[in-house]
Amino acid sequence: MKQNEMILSNKSFNKNSDNIIFQNYLGNYLTPFTVRESIEKYCKKARVDYKGTHCFRHTHAVLLLESGASIKFVSNRLGHKTIKTTSDTYLDITEKIEEDELKKFASYTKDKI
Repeated sequence: MKQNEMILSNKSFNKNSDNIIFQNYLGNYLTPFTVRESIEKYCKKARVDYKGTHCFRHTHAVLLLESGASIKFVSNRLGHKTIKTTSDTYLDITEKIEEDELKKFASYTKDKI
């Protein structure tokens, strides 16, 4: 059994009905300060620079886009009102996205020429 499964199966752990990510054993929300402080400690222990908690959101969005997820899906997942917000904020052209798009174009044009 994995560590997180052991915690969730523990009788003293009350899972929040809102399915929040950062919660205590009583199922209550953790304060942003507590979350930030915990992540900073983990970063220090792992000897990596702490770049703030928002970097997780950006990384998640970029990895979704690199994996081929549609901009509409990513926009909905992030809770943006428009796809333009998502595109302007997260659709930095990474090497992976650029390479994938060029491969698609090459594959398409190969059959046309």
